[in-house]
Amino acid sequence: MKRSRKGQSKFVLYLAVLPKYRTECIEILHQDLGNDLRIYISEAHLDESVRSGIPEGLYSQVSMRRILKGRAFVQTGHFAEAVRADTSVVDLNPRSVTAWAILAIRFILRKRTLVWGHIHPQAGPKSKTAFLRLLMRRLASGTISYTYKDAEKARADLPGKLVWVAPNSLYKAEAIGPASSPEALDRTDLTYVGRFAPAKKVDLLVRAFAQVAASAPEMRLRLIGGGLTEPNLRQLIQDLGVSDKVDFPGWIDDLETLRPFYARSFCTASPGFAGLGLTQSLGFGIPMIVADDEPHSPEIELASVGGVDYFASDSVTDMALCISRQWDRRKALPLLDISSHVKTKYSAEAMANGLKSALTASDSSSLESVK
Repeated sequence: MKRSRKGQSKFVLYLAVLPKYRTECIEILHQDLGNDLRIYISEAHLDESVRSGIPEGLYSQVSMRRILKGRAFVQTGHFAEAVRADTSVVDLNPRSVTAWAILAIRFILRKRTLVWGHIHPQAGPKSKTAFLRLLMRRLASGTISYTYKDAEKARADLPGKLVWVAPNSLYKAEAIGPASSPEALDRTDLTYVGRFAPAKKVDLLVRAFAQVAASAPEMRLRLIGGGLTEPNLRQLIQDLGVSDKVDFPGWIDDLETLRPFYARSFCTASPGFAGLGLTQSLGFGIPMIVADDEPHSPEIELASVGGVDYFASDSVTDMALCISRQWDRRKALPLLDISSHVKTKYSAEAMANGLKSALTASDSSSLESVK
């Protein structure tokens, strides 16, 4: 790899945000690349509940201005560094005006630029805006995908364009493992971990739990997280008469604090769209109940290895049947093979290695040689 000119970074990540759950991955990447890597991110995304949370010493902050009534954004600060770098990585997100600008300028300058993110919009490859992500990928030298299946789709979309996989992960491999409980019947908890937001449909979970709880007195519901709909959820729980069976432990990010909750869980649930929570649950060897017709994040690819029990979306009755089914299967937990698969394929090391491979690839992956 050619040496950078004085004052010019070899590698730049210019992204909207890097949430706290990216910490392990980014720390590994920094250890491997050292001062050759510069990261520029903003405090919060378009959705201000999605915020940067990696340690301050790992990045420089840039400002974000939301435009078009919150449908797009512009980031300012350190723009020149992103333009000059040997290799720059920007969000594969058409809402980022800054990503478009960096891509366009570096395309003209014939400099190596990578896009990182979801290959298709949440609405799928046939949505009206799908062509925008495809155009970003055409302008880029290559694509960094969050999942293995999306990488295959990306290669099929644009044959000849290079694609790397940085699997969307949470923890180092050494920390991923089954959450064991001394006795199978100690697993009394149905657990939700995530935001309390309308799209997450946590109220559906509460209603389904209330249907099942009457026939399983020892069963409890743990709602770990927080957000906009929490007051409504608390009122619903009171109205359904299950207040004594539901706990709100609050936001918990620390792995070792979370582990005992999974050790008491017979399953977790995703009543709305599923995302990284699936990776977390299956990493602990705990199955997840998932709605069958929601705009799930690409992490749903993990369902192919098992551990997912689908229910008919928006059906309280069908979700209640899934809860009962998982309750009856709790003696088989944890799911050792599935936990091992997550440890191998979805660790922070795997994610960091994917990013490092993309950043440090030889000059043969530059725009000049991509046909």
